[in-house]
Amino acid sequence: MGRGRYDLRGLAAQLWVILLLEFAIQLHRDLKPQLDARGCKLLVVSIGTAARAKDFVEETKFPAELLLADPENVTYDALEFYKGAARTFFNPATPFYIMDRLEKDSAADLREVMPRWKPWIPPKLEQGLQQGGVFVFKGKEAFLEHYDESTGAHIALEDIVLSIDSA
Repeated sequence: MGRGRYDLRGLAAQLWVILLLEFAIQLHRDLKPQLDARGCKLLVVSIGTAARAKDFVEETKFPAELLLADPENVTYDALEFYKGAARTFFNPATPFYIMDRLEKDSAADLREVMPRWKPWIPPKLEQGLQQGGVFVFKGKEAFLEHYDESTGAHIALEDIVLSIDSA
């Protein structure tokens, strides 16, 4: 981009990281105990380096042994998760998901993360425009596939549990 212009990839990465920190806290606190009780394993694959994964674990208290770093975006590309500016800043769904969060619990986890947030640029700038998702596998078969529609559009944790219970 030209001199004096903002690069949306870097700005999107900051929002993405904040919302991912929030989601990781919820996965660890709210979902993992339910999965453990059902004999299921939780793994999180995140863009970034092993060094950033250590920072992530420190911030969220997410178990390091359940976090896999994907600096080259291999997993995200193979699963064909959504990416690009239209799926981040310019997707009309993004503000609605943030509003839902505010109405639900005043974004308590998000507010907890914000004071500790540190700027971070992913290994590849285009990863700042990368969306994620959730897959639930039984053996090699995926019986739940959720692609985040936009930034912050994470699957409801109850939906993950329901899919496991019905598998």
